[in-house]
Amino acid sequence: MSRLDFYFDYACPWCYVGAKTVREVAAEGVQIDYHVWKMPENANPPAKPEGYFEAATARLKQLREEAGLRLSSPVQKETIPALIATKVATDMGQAEAFVEAVFHAHWADKQDISDRDTLVALAEKAGLDATAFRTALENEAGEAAFKADLAKATELNIDTIPSYLNGEKRLLIHHFDDVPTIETLRELAR
Repeated sequence: MSRLDFYFDYACPWCYVGAKTVREVAAEGVQIDYHVWKMPENANPPAKPEGYFEAATARLKQLREEAGLRLSSPVQKETIPALIATKVATDMGQAEAFVEAVFHAHWADKQDISDRDTLVALAEKAGLDATAFRTALENEAGEAAFKADLAKATELNIDTIPSYLNGEKRLLIHHFDDVPTIETLRELAR
């Protein structure tokens, strides 16, 4: 079976666009394993060259229009609660639907994805039992799985997102011009 590991953070608009492409290859039978990632606090990424943000904004607009995605500025930047909730949804068998719901809530609907009640409502929208999801959020399993994803990313030398892996094959996106097409992900998944 074809498969991909997808590392992402809801704060990243490139991950929002990439998640749609990931869902498209999943619909073709590729097994997707969703892994959350957060820039380490002690990270010191290189400065962006002059004109980078203007070019990135233009490219993001183009990709957003091609993908038919709504995109607006999020209401907050803290995504750790949503990343932990994603691991709970994964354990409950609804990673794809939950990831889609959270990305849409964050980037299209400007909802606060750091709010527990919002996350429970999104879980219910994704087909999960709200009470069971809330209970699972209250135990430490989601946080442990979140930390395990971060540790695995460090072990794999993942230093950027979105990142796509299949065994030894890797595609780590360091520049907006490198955002993969569906054909690229199909090839990577083989």
